[in-house]
Amino acid sequence: MLKRLRSIVALIHLLLGGASAFAQSDTVRIVYYPPWNISKLPLYLGRDTGIFERNGLKLSWTNPGSNEKLLAAMKNGDGDIFVVSSNHVVQNNASGGPPLTVVANSGYNYSVFLVDSTITQPEDLRGKKVGTGEPGSTPDQLTRLALRKLALDPDRDVTLVHSNDARSADRATGLTSGQLSGTLVTAEAMYDLEKTGQIKRFRILADHKRLNIYAGGGADYAMAVEFLKTRRREAKSFLSGICEGIALAKQNRSKAMEIMTKSERGRDPAALEYLYRLYTTEVIPARPFPKIEGVELGIQMIASSVPAARDLKAQELVDPSLIEELVKEDRCN
Repeated sequence: MLKRLRSIVALIHLLLGGASAFAQSDTVRIVYYPPWNISKLPLYLGRDTGIFERNGLKLSWTNPGSNEKLLAAMKNGDGDIFVVSSNHVVQNNASGGPPLTVVANSGYNYSVFLVDSTITQPEDLRGKKVGTGEPGSTPDQLTRLALRKLALDPDRDVTLVHSNDARSADRATGLTSGQLSGTLVTAEAMYDLEKTGQIKRFRILADHKRLNIYAGGGADYAMAVEFLKTRRREAKSFLSGICEGIALAKQNRSKAMEIMTKSERGRDPAALEYLYRLYTTEVIPARPFPKIEGVELGIQMIASSVPAARDLKAQELVDPSLIEELVKEDRCN
């Protein structure tokens, strides 16, 4: 009798152990970096209001803490879903990491090319000083790209003034002091200029939409190809949660502001209100289809340091089918 009882106990332990192992393998691993950008608001709303759990998902969350650690996590296959910028995906795929596919996008960094009010067309910038970041930095690459899209040669038609600080607010200061005639600025810098009334001294020569520059924000949703093949139901449920998060962000201002206040401690409440209105109307889409223009930009930016990126095709790094299915099923509107 005692021997039989021991056998039953051993069997129970075995079954429980198997169930535990199954539960662990059932977890969807989310790796996200940078940790916060307003374009990630739908993700945070999905996480903090229980949307993903209600969609039947068990998720683990990892913030690597740096670009280097993020790329290592990609190379090691430490995630099933990576919420990052498209250039991270390009660098991973071009350098031999487990292949990733961009399946959705919930935003990017809002930006405009701001110029002195006396400048009414791109031609007026010829011979003028334009603010940019450190040579080769992301702000510098984007500034050069913007100038080329405005039919200006960044090395011949203007004088680039490099700043050691990556913040566009410091380049905006160059505008207000009269040292610069134009520069790319983000939403935060625009708010500061509007708050002080100095925005009246400038005009928007072009915005990110006209320039077709959809950069940064860390809100590209990339999935491991193997995960997408073998666990498509969970992949689709996750994106359904992102769609719900988008709807909540646009419809529930108080809950969205609660998340933003917690994520951006110390920021002026009026600035948060400004950014909320701007991003929910101009940046965060109702349907988070992957943004192929952002992937193309990622390839351009990475190709200078990882030559293999030149062989990548943006169309081959993007899969909109999950969002298409959700839209047809009326689960993403």
